[in-house]
Amino acid sequence: MKEIVKILPFYEARMWGGGNRLINEFNYHTDIAPLGEVYNVVALKDQCDCEVPEMGITLSTLYKVKPEWFNCDTEELPVRVNILDPMADLSIQIHPDDLFAKKYNKGRGKPEAWVILDTPEDGEIQFGHYAKTREEFIEKTRNNDWKGLLKYLTAVKDGFIDIPAGTLHAIGKGVLTYNISRNADCTLRLYDYDRIDPATGKKRDIQPEEVFGNVNVPDRSTEFVLYPSAFERGIRVTRYWDEPGLYTLIRLQIDEKGTFSHPRFAFYTCVEGRGSIQGVSIRKGETILVPDEMGMLTMEGKMDLFLASYRNEES
Repeated sequence: MKEIVKILPFYEARMWGGGNRLINEFNYHTDIAPLGEVYNVVALKDQCDCEVPEMGITLSTLYKVKPEWFNCDTEELPVRVNILDPMADLSIQIHPDDLFAKKYNKGRGKPEAWVILDTPEDGEIQFGHYAKTREEFIEKTRNNDWKGLLKYLTAVKDGFIDIPAGTLHAIGKGVLTYNISRNADCTLRLYDYDRIDPATGKKRDIQPEEVFGNVNVPDRSTEFVLYPSAFERGIRVTRYWDEPGLYTLIRLQIDEKGTFSHPRFAFYTCVEGRGSIQGVSIRKGETILVPDEMGMLTMEGKMDLFLASYRNEES
């Protein structure tokens, strides 16, 4: 029997973390520090795996034992969600495509997308580069000509940005971000500011040669997009992305009460307020899973939700 269940977050220490916003505002409590990133949805067995407390199993196990809850064409859960609140700039990095990731770490590529939940006035992200050729990219990197190589964008609150494989990128200090991606873990770092990881006392590994071979040249980065929203049955709905074989991302903003139907399984993450979905309570920071084909849902309360889902490639 299908049922709506809560998904517990998975925490990992991040050297660029250390702020209290995720703890104070999002109700995340953990001894893991410094906290700068929370995985709201992740199902990488024996690596990063959320718990499903009502069933006493991990999310990756739920995906295996209840395939009818998802009806997916992938061996592993296809989507991942996390919220980031960095206290320092993230490393300059790319995520490669499937072909390289399979050879590199037996994984998959990790295209992703961000929605900026909040940003300081001077908040920015690193996104793309100025090099016209691969040779120019390599030369500027080896000469540490970061100003001549790296593009930056001013962060836009509520802005959406798509990050295809091979796109150079990094979230900047203080930019609170909702992140959806493929459920994978293959990151290639170009530059990490020569920081020392306090956990090891050493610089973190970087992979410039691998970046040289996988970065998009010429650069194909874009700008932030502010998508329009529409009222549907009492809910303000913003539809960001719906690509078969990758992910679906929708935002639902409820003032009092509304109804919504999404035919596929979906993870609903609350980023503001509190309320209920089909009688199941949810508050800021929490995520619930609604299995496949659950029909029309009633949503009550004042809350801001992100819906993360997936359509099969042949759908």
